[in-house]
Amino acid sequence: MDSAEFQPFQDKLSSALVQVTRTVGQLSSEDLNFHRTSNAEVSDSLDEQSERIIALTTAVLKAATTGTDIAAPTLNDEDSVDDNWRGVVDVIDSLLEKADACLDEFTGVIKKLSPSEEEQAPVVVKKAPNFPSIYDYGPSKIPKPQLEFDHKPDNSDLGPFKPLLKTKPNAIVSLEQSLKTQKIDGAIAYPHPYATEIRASEYPKPVYEVSPPVEYLPFESTTATFVDTLDGVKEMLEELKKAKEIAIDLEHHDVHSYHGLVSLMQISTREKDWVVDTLKPWREELQMLNEVFTDPKILKVLHGATMDIIWLQRDLGLYMVGMFDTFHAASALGFPKRSLKFLLHKFVNFEADKRYQTADWRIRPLPTEMFDYARSDTHYLLYIYDCLRNGLIENSTAEASHIDYVNERSKDEALQRYERPVYDAVHGHGPGGWYDLLWRNAGNLPKEQFAVFKAVHQWRDEVARAEDEGWQCVFPKHVLFKLATAMPLDMGTLFRTLSPVTPITKDRAHELLDRIKEAKVAGATGPEWRDTTPPKPSAKIAEATAQQLQPTDFPVAKRFETSQFWGKVLEAQEIPLPPAYALTASAEALRLSLPLPAMPKTVSETRESLGQAPKPAEAPKPKPTPVPEAEEKKYFTVKDLGGPRKRKVTPINDPTQALSTTADLDDSNPDSTEKKSKKSRKEKKEKKAKKSQTANEAAFDYNNANAVLNAPSSSTAMQPKKRAFNPYAKALEAPSGARKTKRETPGKSLTFRQ
Repeated sequence: MDSAEFQPFQDKLSSALVQVTRTVGQLSSEDLNFHRTSNAEVSDSLDEQSERIIALTTAVLKAATTGTDIAAPTLNDEDSVDDNWRGVVDVIDSLLEKADACLDEFTGVIKKLSPSEEEQAPVVVKKAPNFPSIYDYGPSKIPKPQLEFDHKPDNSDLGPFKPLLKTKPNAIVSLEQSLKTQKIDGAIAYPHPYATEIRASEYPKPVYEVSPPVEYLPFESTTATFVDTLDGVKEMLEELKKAKEIAIDLEHHDVHSYHGLVSLMQISTREKDWVVDTLKPWREELQMLNEVFTDPKILKVLHGATMDIIWLQRDLGLYMVGMFDTFHAASALGFPKRSLKFLLHKFVNFEADKRYQTADWRIRPLPTEMFDYARSDTHYLLYIYDCLRNGLIENSTAEASHIDYVNERSKDEALQRYERPVYDAVHGHGPGGWYDLLWRNAGNLPKEQFAVFKAVHQWRDEVARAEDEGWQCVFPKHVLFKLATAMPLDMGTLFRTLSPVTPITKDRAHELLDRIKEAKVAGATGPEWRDTTPPKPSAKIAEATAQQLQPTDFPVAKRFETSQFWGKVLEAQEIPLPPAYALTASAEALRLSLPLPAMPKTVSETRESLGQAPKPAEAPKPKPTPVPEAEEKKYFTVKDLGGPRKRKVTPINDPTQALSTTADLDDSNPDSTEKKSKKSRKEKKEKKAKKSQTANEAAFDYNNANAVLNAPSSSTAMQPKKRAFNPYAKALEAPSGARKTKRETPGKSLTFRQ
């Protein structure tokens, strides 16, 4: 279905679902059982519609499980829906997983592209065949080609990987010398057989010259050859020796193989394209291509060659000398995106075609659509290289040469060395270990769950190696966390947790259950997740960091004998800083070891430390004349120590007095205001003196008074009985809550009389 057809279909489907939902909502609000008993026709009609809905549901479930290993449940009546509900849930889970995989494909970085409509004749879009998908994690529907190889993969070999080279063309160091083991990164391993040749190689002069890009040939008129015989490989090799630049790309499959398989290799020159079948039993005979791949006079153009270099070494014994990676060229030019999709759209105006993005590239014979889809990766790559090379040279300066930067980074990519993934069951380090997976997705697991997680993860790796399948074919990542959390101890719980169960796990369910039981018992006294040590940085990362962080950049940090902030809590300690300091756990120790500045004692010291000028000193204010203290009073009253009371308003009977008072309050006259203030102060002093004299005559004795809190209840003939002091009286006087309103009954009303 095209994107243009999807929107009308979605609108129509949404409208139908809304109508069904409304109808179901209306039916659920009615009393269907009452109508069944009262009307036989209604009962028959409801039974007929129920059978129709159940039949449609069964048909939908069967359609959803077509081509999968999940058995669709058969629904006969309403009771069978409850009995087979687990099967219905399994089908829905399978559909959701497929939808999630399609969304990942749609939003991921797309590498496969095909020519746009502007650059080629209109393509008649046919219904794509139902090719096996890479997301099909069930049993392989294609016979495993690795079973027919002359040298079958051995997943149990954990020793150092020995290069597959039989001969070494374009050699500076002999093959015998290159295949001697040595100590690399603290372990015995084989060195890179072409390391000396890659470092000593010089790029051809045209790489450093600006020239007009060579136009690519039309996609349809360019000759494309599928190479699946040794004679065809030899003929292709003779033509490649005459070229000055070639473009290379790979198609890889890593689902139904533990280590993965290089399924196709695309090679293009300016005039021709080849698609090489790399799944033949004689696949290692492709080493004859090293005559071109290791020739520094022939430029090899790849895009994002990080994994391509590893795969070529592991499966075919091929190496690159004189490689140019367009990914690093896009990075040097500061492009907002560096993917091949972006470069093709920018320079060739291509559009993405994802019809075969999820196809299984082990299919033989290779369909025509997939053949064209594969060769389009390298057909335009040399033209893109021309455009990028000119941009790098034009943007280079005397201080910084972009073309040299890309060449050096490309050499670093070619110097990569394949190493077998060794499973570390104790610490979980490595690309296939459990540590990185747990650190990114879990958080903190208890002891038992942590032990079960490690045991199940190791069991999955052992089964994948034995069956030569990918980890996801045993069970995916989210099931691994479900098993660690649930810790099933019986077969029923195990299958419900694994649902849907893959055939590989189903055949070994008893082994998995025993492993979970043993791990749970051992985990009760085992370590916790927080006690595990993080992996050390690789030698490559440590070396790169050491180039940026020199030991002289970080002097030895030393604490004060006594902390200015914490006192003697922190003891004196010296912490030397390593070169690759940012990648180790001692970064936190460095932060804590830095001495704290001395705490300022005064405000002026604080201003000086902040660079602020001190405020000018203010002139000292004259001290007030001391007033002789009055004779200390033995008795005092609250009124004596308190402030003056508010003046009471007294009635004025004399009109002349009223006029004089009004005149005194007239604020508009300054003389009258001043006289009024002096007079009022004098009167206040006289009143205060009289009150003090009266209070002294009858002072209240606080020493002999009863406490208010413990005062007993008392009553007299003249006064009512006083209650004892209750400190919670105010709390008991809280307002009551709002009255509960009575809800109106629908369909009823009230009648009022006037």
